[in-house]
Amino acid sequence: MIRGIQIFKDKLYKALLNGAKAVIKEEKHLNEINVFPVRDADTGSNLRSLMDSIVTRSQIKPTLKETLESISNAALIGSKGNSGLIFSQFIYGLSKDVNEEYIDKETLINQIKKGYEFAYDAIDIPVEGTMITLMRSWYNLLKNNEDENLSFEDYLLKTNEQLLVSLEQTKNQLPILKKHNVVDAGALAFTKFVDGFVHTMLDDDYIVDVVVLDKIDLIEDIDEHDTHDIVYRYCTEILIKSSIEKESLKKILDKHGDSLVIGKSSEYYKIHIHTNEPDKVFEYISKYTKIVDSKVDDMKNQYMLKHSRKHDICILTDSIADIKSSIIDELQIQVLPVSLNVEDTIYFDKRSIKNTRLLELIEDSVVFPSSASPSVVGVKKQLEYLKNLYKHILVITVSSKMSSTHNVFKHAIEQMDSHDIALIDSKHNSVSEGLIVLQAARLIEENKSFSEIVRLTEVFSKQAHILVQVKSLDNMVKSGRIRRSLGIIAKILNLKPVVSIKDGEGIVLTKTIGKRRSIQKMIKHLEKIHQTVGIKSYAICYVNNMREAEKFKSSLVRVLGFMPEYMTESSAVIAMNAGKDAFAVGYITGE
Repeated sequence: MIRGIQIFKDKLYKALLNGAKAVIKEEKHLNEINVFPVRDADTGSNLRSLMDSIVTRSQIKPTLKETLESISNAALIGSKGNSGLIFSQFIYGLSKDVNEEYIDKETLINQIKKGYEFAYDAIDIPVEGTMITLMRSWYNLLKNNEDENLSFEDYLLKTNEQLLVSLEQTKNQLPILKKHNVVDAGALAFTKFVDGFVHTMLDDDYIVDVVVLDKIDLIEDIDEHDTHDIVYRYCTEILIKSSIEKESLKKILDKHGDSLVIGKSSEYYKIHIHTNEPDKVFEYISKYTKIVDSKVDDMKNQYMLKHSRKHDICILTDSIADIKSSIIDELQIQVLPVSLNVEDTIYFDKRSIKNTRLLELIEDSVVFPSSASPSVVGVKKQLEYLKNLYKHILVITVSSKMSSTHNVFKHAIEQMDSHDIALIDSKHNSVSEGLIVLQAARLIEENKSFSEIVRLTEVFSKQAHILVQVKSLDNMVKSGRIRRSLGIIAKILNLKPVVSIKDGEGIVLTKTIGKRRSIQKMIKHLEKIHQTVGIKSYAICYVNNMREAEKFKSSLVRVLGFMPEYMTESSAVIAMNAGKDAFAVGYITGE
């Protein structure tokens, strides 16, 4: 029987870090053998993120308990996908209720049992033959061998060797593993982690030599999901403070998608779910607790880019460009979401928040929300990702005089030093920016050269115009875009301004008493333009007032004689400033 073994915090910390590094070392191989639940080649990358976070974020603290909690928090923050979250829960269980300055063999066995149990509990539908099977196997092997007359070193070596036998047996536990004659990637990763842990226990000088990545925030990272079997489009991950009961979360979130995994640490919950309604998931969670960090990946778009790419030229724009989603999919336009900060919670325009919810939050907020440009790091990552898929990239941004987004793209492109990326300041926003993007995408469909597309897009920018009908100036007053006194006067006189854009900046084109007169004035203006220089195309967007926008569309069809390119809900950024019931028409003239 093995007795008297004491593992102190420094030794345990080093062993766990070497286990993490051993997984990092296998990233490429894990991606290659990843066939379950789908062959998306991301298990290695997802687990690497978790392990990198453990190595870079965790610290040796004054006590063993605090040290293990530091590792557990780092694991949860860095976890990605199902495999990452499940593994983080093993780490959490391992750290749970450790109060001594050291652990002995019996405590180690008990903590590994907790690790398995917490990992199993995190999974909505556990599947044998995967990582969870190996976690249970390690605990059982340690438990079954504890009474043998072995030294601690031989005890760990024996169970480690037996764990590899258990790994081989998993090939027969899942048909897809048997078909490809491979073990589960997550299961292999767990055995590598155990191997690094065990060898550190046996040798104080044992080192796993790997390059560890710097800390990366969720919102700046890109996970590639390569699977055609997509029922739920958006892979959504949310980090929150752990103030909601886990079972309550499960009960609600189960209705919104699949692949649900909920991980926990001493400070946080992390939710992973595949859903078609990320905004509904965010809405539910934000009502009960603070969202610390989040990300939403479009798995359908990623799969189409990898397997059904139409052209060698890509258009990338920001979410402020209002374009119908079906057109975005059809023409494979890439959209980088702009962030919105609502009382220190970050949302992603058109993905994790829609207009109805945003306007509700604005009414209840003490501080008016603000939009936030993507970071240079995040934009550079997106461009590098697309550069691996396309020969040329045309970036079309919201007006540089209205947002810093254009300058962020400019700095990112400068850092890349690439001659295959062109940047255009649309000098517009909303639906007029969207029309410019649409025209450029059609040039790609016509197989125009990259230089010709860039040249003609600059022309479209000069031919584009926009008219915005605003019901109230309240939001513009709150955001500081117009003086409070002007807002009060407009409300008293029932002034309904029509806003436009000139030289990249917003202007008030007309101020009319009454909404009906304001709309009539817009229609007259467009009719006059069409009679003089001609309108080649137009599109309409709206804020929570589709019925009114439809009436406006019918009037324009009668006057102009042809249908709009599309009609769509506006971006949340536009809704935030224009306010409820606003709508806009963007158009391109023949001048």
